[in-house]
Amino acid sequence: MTTPRPHDPAASGWVSVDAVRQTAAELLGAGRLPEPDDAAALVEELREDAETAIDLVLTVMRMDTETDTRIRRRLAEGRTLIVDRLSWVEANAQSFGRVLADAAAATGTPDPSRAQRWASSVEMGAALAIVGSRVLGQFDPFTADGRLLLAAPNILTVERELGVPARDFRLWVAVHERTHHVQFAAAPWLQAHLQERMQAFLAPVITGSLPGRSRQPGGIENPGLVETLAALARALRDDTSIIDTLIGPRHAELLDEVTALMSLLEGHADVVMDAVGPGVIPSVRRIRAAFDTHRHSATGIKAIVNRVLGIDEKLAQYTRGAAFVRAVVRKHGHAGLNRVWESPENLPSLHEIEHPADWVARVLDAPEQPGPLSPPEQM
Repeated sequence: MTTPRPHDPAASGWVSVDAVRQTAAELLGAGRLPEPDDAAALVEELREDAETAIDLVLTVMRMDTETDTRIRRRLAEGRTLIVDRLSWVEANAQSFGRVLADAAAATGTPDPSRAQRWASSVEMGAALAIVGSRVLGQFDPFTADGRLLLAAPNILTVERELGVPARDFRLWVAVHERTHHVQFAAAPWLQAHLQERMQAFLAPVITGSLPGRSRQPGGIENPGLVETLAALARALRDDTSIIDTLIGPRHAELLDEVTALMSLLEGHADVVMDAVGPGVIPSVRRIRAAFDTHRHSATGIKAIVNRVLGIDEKLAQYTRGAAFVRAVVRKHGHAGLNRVWESPENLPSLHEIEHPADWVARVLDAPEQPGPLSPPEQM
């Protein structure tokens, strides 16, 4: 397994990685762990799958030669980490710390007190422990080099729960996560675009201007990050997601924009991982059927957690985004879809995710010359 690099000192003002890790360690089991020799083989196989996935993804996306070369160069600058559950938690704590620090700098918000930082970090550790028990992989764009994480214990657990061929499933997962890496490499502006929207999204949290924000005895307002603790309780009480609780009506437009973007990214990755096909992943159709059932089978406390953390909304993103991607590719090929990576203006709105023909009319049928990411389709 790979340990993430030491975190950025600038981020430590907002997140105590130690507090996050300690909290997660108390709540999060190690997951299914094979014998040492088998574990080493698993790590090596996942690392090889992550490299193999590069060619598979780019073959499906059908970029022109110049763009393909540029993307490969950017991918080579990133890192692939095969991690256990706690290492995944630590990596995400580091990343969130950087995002929060940048958002604080943009809003001129001073660092929280040590007590506030510890309280918010404990809350973050609890949330990451829940997600860390199920996440299979992730591309983190908010690092200097970009890093691809594959959670080995969770991949091993899910492949055995599904009863699918291990080698096929591991490559299938690697293709999905590598697709996200390729998306950001194809659109160098995407990282800043997403980060700007996350900063705006987080502004009411770090500045303390959350909806329904209360005051402590004596008229002292609750600090923004600590208020997320109360937000979690409100979400449980009202059967809403924590996003619904934290974000007020004035953020509805921003939320729609972020939802549309994430629907595109997740749906596109889902389409690509299936488009690799049975010639490369023989059991791909069986894996897809079993995995979709696994995705939507939450009951009891797991269903409550899914709702509170907004995981149900993430599952819907896969479905909506994949339908958009398939609709565009069906009529205009991947070359037509690749126009989304040219500029922020070409990203679909939430309305266009639901109505792909409107995006086609606005972007593909517009009277302008195709960019370098949209060569003639070769069917």
